[in-house]
Amino acid sequence: MFTAAAACAGSACCTATCSCFGAVGGAVAKISARALYVCLFVLTTLFCVVMRDYAKPMLAKLPWIVSATGFDPGTEWFGAQAVYRISMGSFSFFATMSLLLINVETKSDPRDRLLHHGNWLLKLVAWVLCLVSPFLLGADSGLIKFYVWFARVASGFFLVAQSVILLDFAFLWNGSWVRNSEAASDAGDEKTAMGWILGLLLSTVTLYSGTIALLAFLYRWYVPHTECHENAWFVSVSLVLIFCFTAASLHPLCAEKGASILPAAVVAAYVGYLTHQALASEPVTGSETAGDTIRKCAPFANAAGGRGGGEPAQIAGAALTLLSVAYSAYRAGSVDFFGDSDGGDGEQTSALLDSGDASGDDVGLAGAEFPTGPTTYSYSFFHAVFALASANLGMLLTGWGSSGFGTGDPGGGPRDIRNVDSGWASVWVKILSAWVTAALYAWTVVAPVVLEDRDFF
Repeated sequence: MFTAAAACAGSACCTATCSCFGAVGGAVAKISARALYVCLFVLTTLFCVVMRDYAKPMLAKLPWIVSATGFDPGTEWFGAQAVYRISMGSFSFFATMSLLLINVETKSDPRDRLLHHGNWLLKLVAWVLCLVSPFLLGADSGLIKFYVWFARVASGFFLVAQSVILLDFAFLWNGSWVRNSEAASDAGDEKTAMGWILGLLLSTVTLYSGTIALLAFLYRWYVPHTECHENAWFVSVSLVLIFCFTAASLHPLCAEKGASILPAAVVAAYVGYLTHQALASEPVTGSETAGDTIRKCAPFANAAGGRGGGEPAQIAGAALTLLSVAYSAYRAGSVDFFGDSDGGDGEQTSALLDSGDASGDDVGLAGAEFPTGPTTYSYSFFHAVFALASANLGMLLTGWGSSGFGTGDPGGGPRDIRNVDSGWASVWVKILSAWVTAALYAWTVVAPVVLEDRDFF
């Protein structure tokens, strides 16, 4: 009797467990594919942050990594090596997905069902393998060194992609509040209509005030002497570009074509932010009395080690990266961003898992119905943004590749990984990204006037 009771209890437990996994699978199947990819990137970011500080106990046991160092590596060196490898693995995963999904234009394309929305268990295994595989490479691996240099360039492209995402957000913000004002006015509620307009004006004034104040402080902080020509040139070029695209946005011809001052204010703030980050990334060069190495053209707080703002800058950069990726995922299905039919991918998730579909029917991938029609966003571009963000994450946490390979101090040890964003590579990538962002926005304002035979809105 006891045996029969135990058998019944075991059977009941197995049935409950299977039902639980089935319920979880059904719930996951109803989640947007974009949200799941964002979760993978967030997990990658957490792994990078944790391994940056706690990788030494694990990597110290891998002889192919330790034996090729040529010096006694510290915690920072091991952290940098771990971040490079995780970043490389994440980039490989999303870049491969982007290449495999090129020219997927209809939902009936098998790649939509099998690669982008389906086979999540296989994709999870592939993601884990991509993250683990780089740890099989030695510290002197040419592939790792090549990836570090490649990631610097890819990070620059991500900053430009980030500016495109920012432009989309600015135009969406402006258009939404203008439509709300017009709707309130049509309904006869002039007070509410005026409130939306005042909100736009207040936001614009706040953004421009903050930008002007920041640029003024940049002149004071980074141009304390007349010989700081390079820093003065960086700030001045950014200021001139901001003035030019602001003037273009206010021009009547551009205004008639849809230009507005609020997007210009958002771009101005972003250009000012990147300019500050570029100047804060300048490394220490030169020395003064009392044995202190002081960068003459940098604030005292940032002079020790060229830290580029230290941990606050790192946290701000990582947060901006995560927000950009999350927003790109949110907007990927938007008709405004990609020009496709609206509706998101909520109707496309019927085959997210092999074990079931979104309707809850107990059918496999082969038996599930999958919708037809054009895709609502570019799958390839979507994954490309995540790939570039992965490269940018690796550079952000290692001072743009300055940690883990070079010798950053006279004693020949590795540079402190917490000297985030230090180095001229970081300076030029950021300042050029700021200028490209300004030029890109200026073109979106001027192009409808110059090329009148084309439809831009």
